[in-house]
Amino acid sequence: MDSKYGRKDLSTDVLIVGGGIAGLSAAVSIKEHDPDLNVLVVEKQTAGYSGKANKGGGVLQYFDLERIRPEDFVAYHVHSVGCYLGDQELMTKYVSMNHVLLDKLVEWGAKLPKNMDGSYCVTPTGPMTAMIGVDLDITLKVRQTAERKGVKFIDKVAVSDLITEDGRVTGATGFSILDGTFYTFSAKAVVLATGSQNYRIGPMWSSGRGDGIAMAYRAGAQLRNPEFGNFAQLVKVNSHSECVFGENYMYNCAGENITKNFRFFPEADISSSAVAEWFLQMSAARGPITLRLDEDRSNNALMSLWDRPFGKQFWKLNHSRAAEVDVDNEVCPMFIGEQSPVRVDHDMMTTIKGLYAIGDVSYCGSAAPGAVPAPPGRNRGSGILNAVFAGVVCAESTCKTARSNELVPLDEKKVEASAERVYAPLSRETGCTAKDVIRLIQRAVGPVEQSVYMSAHRIAIALKYVNKAKELAKTLKAVDFHDLIACHEAEAMVLCAEMQFRASDMRKESRGWFLREDYPDMDNKGWLKWIIVQNRDGDMVFSTEDVPYKKWKVQPYID
Repeated sequence: MDSKYGRKDLSTDVLIVGGGIAGLSAAVSIKEHDPDLNVLVVEKQTAGYSGKANKGGGVLQYFDLERIRPEDFVAYHVHSVGCYLGDQELMTKYVSMNHVLLDKLVEWGAKLPKNMDGSYCVTPTGPMTAMIGVDLDITLKVRQTAERKGVKFIDKVAVSDLITEDGRVTGATGFSILDGTFYTFSAKAVVLATGSQNYRIGPMWSSGRGDGIAMAYRAGAQLRNPEFGNFAQLVKVNSHSECVFGENYMYNCAGENITKNFRFFPEADISSSAVAEWFLQMSAARGPITLRLDEDRSNNALMSLWDRPFGKQFWKLNHSRAAEVDVDNEVCPMFIGEQSPVRVDHDMMTTIKGLYAIGDVSYCGSAAPGAVPAPPGRNRGSGILNAVFAGVVCAESTCKTARSNELVPLDEKKVEASAERVYAPLSRETGCTAKDVIRLIQRAVGPVEQSVYMSAHRIAIALKYVNKAKELAKTLKAVDFHDLIACHEAEAMVLCAEMQFRASDMRKESRGWFLREDYPDMDNKGWLKWIIVQNRDGDMVFSTEDVPYKKWKVQPYID
């Protein structure tokens, strides 16, 4: 086929979709394993500037492995965070590799603060964990390292569909957001590094558009744990400035410390119970909810602890702007999302041969964290480091796959079907805008009583908005190529929201971050299960799979 916008056919040994920290880490690691492989990174914006690692947080999780054994942290995490749904073997591997990953980042050019004796400068953040600051140019440094190793880059091209043959990925298709050129990529192995689904609500997090999740779903890959995509963070009401660890100092209008209603001992980061408490207090007319800044020594101070020129500049500007509008310290939860359900094994390969998924696109799909959304996943700093971990871990298997597979010509009928789907919004004379669809989805996921502190009734309300958006999305109309990206991102949001709420409706219990008002107890007897989603001939099919907890060391109590 010939696209009226032009066509380019390319081939490579390894195609990496996404130029954030996960994709860049994979690219460098693959080249370190096998310098002779051709590695191509395709990014819809600009690799090195994309993703979330450079959007303001800039922290890495740190484990003192001389003091804490990996299995001790895993036991804590299983009991207090993931609540018995996590893959303990994979989590142990992540913790064990902590210092290796930090050293690799330094080797790749990232600036990590160190003490005079050469040790990393760390700050404790919770039980058994600490953080290290990393400057916001981390992704640029890793891209520069990748380029020196011979990795090739194509920016401003949005990969839209995966092409498969006999259960194996053979490549992908996409389009230029500059001139609309249609691209085909033949590849021996493909790595998805496209981020999570964040529904474009939280500014710092909004680069997670779920397009890789949608690609994997359309290609027939299994998705796992889609219900754990409902992270929320306390923010200032006026500025939306995030209040990291602010849940420790919450007060109602009567001056009562409401943190004591849901937190009885030190915990790892914010829990969904803090969001539920905010909702209950506001529903009982005990708002506004404010923070006592004289008690909160963590929020603003955390981001200025380390020598980070780019980070300090960012946070100084952020705090000064917030101070202009925050006349009081009222807070509310802001829905962020962090859905990451693409299922992978311990090599980060999906259920489609030759297709890998790393970082925030597959964090929950890996099952490592259990019943918690993607990073921060109640462990601040785990986002960047998990992405690096997954990129490093997938490299050896990806190289093996690329060396053993032959390039297969892409099925032209599938390529034509992809092109027709991709350009459809441009061909419509009338229709809705991407914003029309996105706003409906945000009305479904945004209210925390529908997405975090859930009930059957409120899930049903959310699904009404999702179903309305699903019908409206059939009429999406784009006016240019940038708008075309927005249309496809809106379609991905609809898909992700549908599987999230339908899976949430299935899970009739409360576990970890997942919280239902109508099923407040954890049900180990009935719900030690993963929820699996798969596209079967166009139908979204749900099933469950028993968690193989008996093979792991930390066991749940089952009455």
